[in-house]
Amino acid sequence: MSIHCVIVTYKPDIELLARLIESIRHQVEKIYIIDNSLDTVRFSDIENFDSIEITYLAKNIGIAAAQNIGIQKALADKSEFILLSDQDTVFPSNYVEDMLPVFSIYSNAAAVVPRFVDSNKVSQDGFIFEHPFLFQRRFPTSGKHEIFQAIASGKILRASALGSIGLMDEDLFIDWVDLEWCWRARKLGYKIVGNADVEIDHNLGDGSINLVFREINVRAPIRHYYITRNAVYLALHSDSLDLNHRVVLFFKSFRYLFGFPILAKPRFQNLKAVTVGFIHGVFKVQGSY
Repeated sequence: MSIHCVIVTYKPDIELLARLIESIRHQVEKIYIIDNSLDTVRFSDIENFDSIEITYLAKNIGIAAAQNIGIQKALADKSEFILLSDQDTVFPSNYVEDMLPVFSIYSNAAAVVPRFVDSNKVSQDGFIFEHPFLFQRRFPTSGKHEIFQAIASGKILRASALGSIGLMDEDLFIDWVDLEWCWRARKLGYKIVGNADVEIDHNLGDGSINLVFREINVRAPIRHYYITRNAVYLALHSDSLDLNHRVVLFFKSFRYLFGFPILAKPRFQNLKAVTVGFIHGVFKVQGSY
């Protein structure tokens, strides 16, 4: 089974990127790095590998569009499976070997994802399971589980399913892109499978705040804009989710509206970001802000 890897970068830490490359390059046939950075700094050391193809965009077109460029390159090279990765993930040495067999167990799996540890948090994020009215979080440490949604990094896509599901929604630009694709896949009858037997290290956000009962990831105000905008937009206008979950998502979006300005500095910029994001979500403003 052929598998290629797509990595989207934006002003990456070169040392961490090199660790990522070293952790996965012997496990896949080819790596496509799509660089969204605005400058033209080249990854000279990494360019020397024959199995790595780097596309320097010299502008930020969003994670969804960058992923789609890499996915289309993998499809053109006849890859059967496509591994997505952010720039700050490190994979175990037997990652692909442990993940691909899950597709044989679940013949209608569109994607298989690992359990991940967020280095910015003490607690684990677990998996989101299907529930009639909730995004239900559980924390299995072993076994394979049919789940509701999953983030992109570490996600392995079945290439043959992309023809019916489609690629990532570029209008979202960033945030909720990976989750919306899962909802779309599930609506068509495909499964998203979480492999709790495999764990990866991943950096989610710029830091976290411990509220005792839960740890909250925080980011720059512009990311809080996209998180809020896309949550509201998907809740009000997406047909990928059923009505129950759209209602839940809409009310969850109010947590961003109040939470980010209170918890994260700079508070005024965060207040402006989430307020504009909420309004843009209501009025279907999409793409780059």
